[in-house]
Amino acid sequence: MSNQVNEKILYRIKGNRFLFIVRNVWNTIGFAVGIILSVGLGSLMASGISGMIWNDGKMNMCVIYLGMTLTPLIIAIRFLHIILLRKNQFYIISTSGVTSEGGVLNRFSQTLRLNEVRSVSYTQTLIQQILGCGNIVISSSATYRAGLVLSDVDHVKEIYAAIEHNR
Repeated sequence: MSNQVNEKILYRIKGNRFLFIVRNVWNTIGFAVGIILSVGLGSLMASGISGMIWNDGKMNMCVIYLGMTLTPLIIAIRFLHIILLRKNQFYIISTSGVTSEGGVLNRFSQTLRLNEVRSVSYTQTLIQQILGCGNIVISSSATYRAGLVLSDVDHVKEIYAAIEHNR
């Protein structure tokens, strides 16, 4: 308990906003296309089948309207999930350890104490270099814990140096 009292938070950071938005817009476009195809074609098929059975061979328009309502609703729920994910996910670098917290439906918190850190490194793709961010990879000396990857962290060299200096 005394460690937590003496603990000083050095950084509380999130991943780079631009990369987060670009990746999620791209993923959401693919998600939307999949939903439109699956729900849209599913509604047409269900409408045709139910129309043949109960509606003298005419398409059941209620099923089509249901599909047309569900499609934007599912896409809106996906957008809400992305917003909540961005709001709830962050990294904390303190004098005693590095913590990754986040999640929307399933919350998580993973802490790696600095005395368990075996190595720290950072990587930057070309786009990350242009944006001034990168990934920090922290390897653990404990055999039961894999380590942490802090993705798309702004000021990557400064935060890398702070972790390296305090371990």
